[in-house]
Amino acid sequence: MTTALVLISDALKEIGVLAEGDTPSAAMVDDALRALNRLMALISNDQSFAYYQNMVSRPLTGETSFTIGPTGDVVTDRPISIETAFVDRNGISYPVRVIDNVLWDGIIYKGIAGANTAYVYYEATMPNGIVHVWPLATGCTLNLRVVNVVASFATSATVLSLPPGYEECLTSNLAVRLAPQYPAGILSPVTVQYAKSSLKQLQRKNNVIPTMKLPSVVTGRNNNMGSLANFLGGI
Repeated sequence: MTTALVLISDALKEIGVLAEGDTPSAAMVDDALRALNRLMALISNDQSFAYYQNMVSRPLTGETSFTIGPTGDVVTDRPISIETAFVDRNGISYPVRVIDNVLWDGIIYKGIAGANTAYVYYEATMPNGIVHVWPLATGCTLNLRVVNVVASFATSATVLSLPPGYEECLTSNLAVRLAPQYPAGILSPVTVQYAKSSLKQLQRKNNVIPTMKLPSVVTGRNNNMGSLANFLGGI
């Protein structure tokens, strides 16, 4: 666990603005806190930095869409994106495809009813996002695995629990952000390298590679089309 003040103090020491044992002024803390929260909001838009995904559920009653956010139909943090989705009906899960606006706009009749929702499109409006569903279903529950913004610091004393590696990443990147505000400071190339490498390491760790689905001609499940070995062998 850490506080914004610890990250800010370490970042200012990183660029030589603070010496060992010094404490930042109130004005320095306020400026750096705003920069820190802007940094966290910015990098949160990359799903590979947002370190957790929430499961959000919504019983469907035939609606074409619903809102999700701090004042939405589903009250929770406004998601950055929806990663995956499925419908639960009587304990059986049915996959739901998350589509983009191009595919959504291509659906001719969006008011058609169906047994289960097959597609969802997320419109990331503010302050609440809008989840569009198709076809319209009732008597089942839509489950969404969503990516949320990495938590911000309300004050410099706010305590935040971060996974391993995030403190280093935030400290070094905050130092890079603050350096232009202090011309007398020194931004070491080592700090710049730490900022880049730590962010890349977290991205590699958090990045989820989707499972590739192969057609039956490749997997050999279609008896008339041969096996995977035959396909790879060019037979």
